[in-house]
Amino acid sequence: MAQQFGMQMPAARKRGSSLNVYTGLAAAAMLALAVACAVAFNAASRVGKGGSPFSFQEKGKIELKSR
Repeated sequence: MAQQFGMQMPAARKRGSSLNVYTGLAAAAMLALAVACAVAFNAASRVGKGGSPFSFQEKGKIELKSR
């Protein structure tokens, strides 16, 4: 009889979680965000003042690096 109700017993062994489709989608989203950040950083370093991606150009004195 204990065999029949084994799933409902408090000491019954519980199955661990496993990877599913949502885990894969989250990993793909994180990879896409990392690539987008790298592309934005690269583009900002090309147009930033002195090659710095965190500096702003002054109005009327815009300098762009040539490739």
